Amino acid sequence: MRKTNTKLLTTIAICIAINCLGAFIAVSTKVPLLLDHIGSLLVCMLFGWKYGIVTAFLSSVMNQILFDPFALPFAPTGMLMVFMVGILYEKGYFKKLHTIPALLLAVLPGAILGAIIQGYIFGGVTSSGSDVIVRFMINKGVNPAAASFINQYFMEFVDRLISFTVVMTAVKRIKIESIR
Repeated sequence: MRKTNTKLLTTIAICIAINCLGAFIAVSTKVPLLLDHIGSLLVCMLFGWKYGIVTAFLSSVMNQILFDPFALPFAPTGMLMVFMVGILYEKGYFKKLHTIPALLLAVLPGAILGAIIQGYIFGGVTSSGSDVIVRFMINKGVNPAAASFINQYFMEFVDRLISFTVVMTAVKRIKIESIR
């Protein structure tokens, strides 16, 4: 019991650091990706979605404190995405539907929530590198919420596809029994 708790807490701490590093790279380089939940997905797949949600939330708190004043309001989007991926992963949908359709399904609720947060709370402009796209659409007369949703959905999908691919590659190489 004690070893499992130590492994879990250590993995969560390392994955929070991975999330913070990814988010820092995305924010500082203005690359139109998030890169902020690779660690959350890893914890989710190794230990379950509940621990993935904790990792996602704590990562957002750390990002807010360290360098990104927009991180904490978006915490629910990462938590929702981890929940959706975790449920679909546990039910085998990534094998049944394959990765792309399952990710399309998993990303949708978080993208909707993220678009609402980005569009209505921040007027479409945050610390993301893809804000240029949102600003362009808003300047062309697109509603801020619609521009945010379009941007958020495609950015989140591509970001989560990259993150999921990295995590699945790692999970296949990790001996799950030795972690749990």
